[in-house]
Amino acid sequence: MTRVLSPEGSAVLRAVGLTRRYLDGPREVVPFHNLSLELAAGQSLAVIGPSGVGKSTLLHLLGGLDKPTTGQVFIEGQALYELSDAKRTLLRNQKLGFVYQFHHLLEECSALENVAMPLLIRRQPKAEALDRAAQWLSKVGLESRLDHPPSRLSGGERQRVAIARALVNQPSLVLADEPTGNLDRETAERVFELLVTQCQEAQAGLVIVTHDLHFANRCDQRFAMTSHSGSGSSQA
Repeated sequence: MTRVLSPEGSAVLRAVGLTRRYLDGPREVVPFHNLSLELAAGQSLAVIGPSGVGKSTLLHLLGGLDKPTTGQVFIEGQALYELSDAKRTLLRNQKLGFVYQFHHLLEECSALENVAMPLLIRRQPKAEALDRAAQWLSKVGLESRLDHPPSRLSGGERQRVAIARALVNQPSLVLADEPTGNLDRETAERVFELLVTQCQEAQAGLVIVTHDLHFANRCDQRFAMTSHSGSGSSQA
């Protein structure tokens, strides 16, 4: 078992004894076994390792998008997999933000509407939701792009919209799956720095899956997954 301890013990995220098994034809696949980690508010954790080792699978378990075979995930002390599907969905909307390699913005909506969407799903008044979305787009430097649909934004701008959307709900935890993987180096640098900085300012924990050791080494903690063991090793 490998454990990453949060600096002050006040974990926004805690995973205990996670094991995931599934069948690939006749073969049983175990991406990881008895994996544990912990992350404090405002801290960043990079998950690294070769393709196919289970990094995205781990992220899905931490975000309640998939269920572990055994083990538990706690978000601010709340056991994620003791909740009903409906309550787990509600917790994701209230406590978690997601950023992906491919931004997953709604093409028919403006940048402003995309960022406001999580608030509208929570039935927040539309004017209030749009106002807060505009504030977040300003924070990521897109105050002049509010009415632009994704098709009129560059790749870096789309990812900045995705970051604003992930943080507009003031989540406790942001999960990012290769958010710079589809960007050129200069744009990737700007997007990575923005993501880390905004999470720190919002005191949101950040778990980022990345192949890029340059970015991983700039996170507070690193968790390395290996293909031969399915478990991980870590360092602060």
